Amino acid sequence: MAAATGENGVSGAMAVAGGAQRSRGRPSRKEAEAIDRSVLEAARESFLAHGFTATTMDAIAARAGVTKATLYQRYDDKVAMLRAVLHERVAAWSAVSNRRAVNRGDTLDKRLEHYARSITRWSRDPEVRSFGELIRECWGTARAVAEEMQTIRVTRMLDVIEKDIREFGPKAGVTAANPRLIAELFLGMIGGVHRYLEDSGQADDQAVAQLCLNQAVNMFVAGKSAW
Repeated sequence: MAAATGENGVSGAMAVAGGAQRSRGRPSRKEAEAIDRSVLEAARESFLAHGFTATTMDAIAARAGVTKATLYQRYDDKVAMLRAVLHERVAAWSAVSNRRAVNRGDTLDKRLEHYARSITRWSRDPEVRSFGELIRECWGTARAVAEEMQTIRVTRMLDVIEKDIREFGPKAGVTAANPRLIAELFLGMIGGVHRYLEDSGQADDQAVAQLCLNQAVNMFVAGKSAW
């Protein structure tokens, strides 16, 4: 895969990076930011194309058009590089989720349905799936990073759902004794629906998936008296 792309501006960033290498002085703030972007983009492409184990810092530097010294000024090692890439992607995905959040609804039922759809949508996203495979590889080679990403992914979702259970639960006639536990059970249930759809070969049937998710949410909310 070529490192430069017109759409995301990496080609321009690499050009600036090359200019920064040729300059005897320190790069300007704009040049440094362009180098940062090109390095992250090169690392992301390399990790996704070759995996964590096969990717080297030399390869990332070459792909970004910077020297190894420039790369190591920013990241101590490949693990730090991977952590930066993953945090950047999580931030980007969170920004997209926040823009979609305006359609969450104003009742507990609607909000849980929204989260079920959102989790399903993200589980089908090609980039998210690719990073999921990368993280699974890291459990054996960069376990600390894999654990960190797993914690961030789950914790963020739990925080949002728990907050809504606390806020919208009473409006639905229920005050959960342990909102965090209810949020955890909800995520576990959605994960179970996804496994059922995968095992039954219906994961790609959006109509079936939506029906199953709605039924699961309805049953979950119907049992709110036990919360």
